[in-house]
Amino acid sequence: MKSKGSEIQEFGQLLSKTMNSKTKVQTHWAMVTEVDWENKTMTVKGLVDDLEFYDVLLGLSSFYRKPKVGAKCLIGVILNQEASTFLIDCEAFEEAVWTTEEAELKIKDQGFSVKVGNESLKEILNDYIDEVNKIKVIYGNTINVAATTAIKQRLNTVLIE
Repeated sequence: MKSKGSEIQEFGQLLSKTMNSKTKVQTHWAMVTEVDWENKTMTVKGLVDDLEFYDVLLGLSSFYRKPKVGAKCLIGVILNQEASTFLIDCEAFEEAVWTTEEAELKIKDQGFSVKVGNESLKEILNDYIDEVNKIKVIYGNTINVAATTAIKQRLNTVLIE
């Protein structure tokens, strides 16, 4: 048999759950005022009501974006608790990172990087071009080292890390 205290507590939880289920999903248009990339959070200010939201999550484990300060964004509220907010989208970002257990894709203004484990696509392609440049071709043909080096330089303007 349940005690009266536990019955009242259970009733309160059911009442709270019912009330929350009747509340519409909340989203807010806001402007980014500060970003803490190390902790993957930001501070934003509501565009309609100037309400500030702190510790807004920049992602949920596998995908994070670092919005630019001053960018407009859309945030969502988890379980209608305004202390639990997350970034839905933003108009401009400095960096985005997608990760799986072994792979990472990173996009920045300077370019992008692709890594799997300890291997980087940029390093692999640079190593390949370096080896191609060492080839001595039979019958008087040679590798155009200047051309392959130019390709490597172009590659390095797109791939970072």
